[in-house]
Amino acid sequence: PETVISADVFGIICESPADTENIGQYLETVGMDIDYISPMIYPSHYANSSKKTMGNGVGQKINGVHFTHPDLQPYEVVYHSLLKVKEKISAVPEYKAKVRPYLQDFTAKYLPEGYYQEYGPEQIRQQIKAVYDAGYEEWILWSGKNIYTKSALLPQE
Repeated sequence: PETVISADVFGIICESPADTENIGQYLETVGMDIDYISPMIYPSHYANSSKKTMGNGVGQKINGVHFTHPDLQPYEVVYHSLLKVKEKISAVPEYKAKVRPYLQDFTAKYLPEGYYQEYGPEQIRQQIKAVYDAGYEEWILWSGKNIYTKSALLPQE
């Protein structure tokens, strides 16, 4: 039987050359000899415009779009991150890995007030929709507490 190999990478490496160098993960090369690459695209993990936790006073530019409160825009952050992933890997001949991103299924209460929101079914659905809208078909939810929003996967009434 064939073994499937995957790699988890930080989502920020899709956008920031400085972070790519500091972290040592190179999107363009890591997916050459594996089956799946899973960028961890958690809106809460992108820089916000606060000068406190995860903030740099400016925010984060993702695929040319400037975000000051990324955790408050799960659809847009995931969508633009995946468009950037697509752009980068499409420029690499014979890139093998399929993209299966990790999505945020937790509330980032460690962020300053006004820079995070309670994550529930709606925020999960927005991220999943962004995956499909960006042209991908697979995703993984992640929660450090191993508690998942099951109702997010049920049809809306």
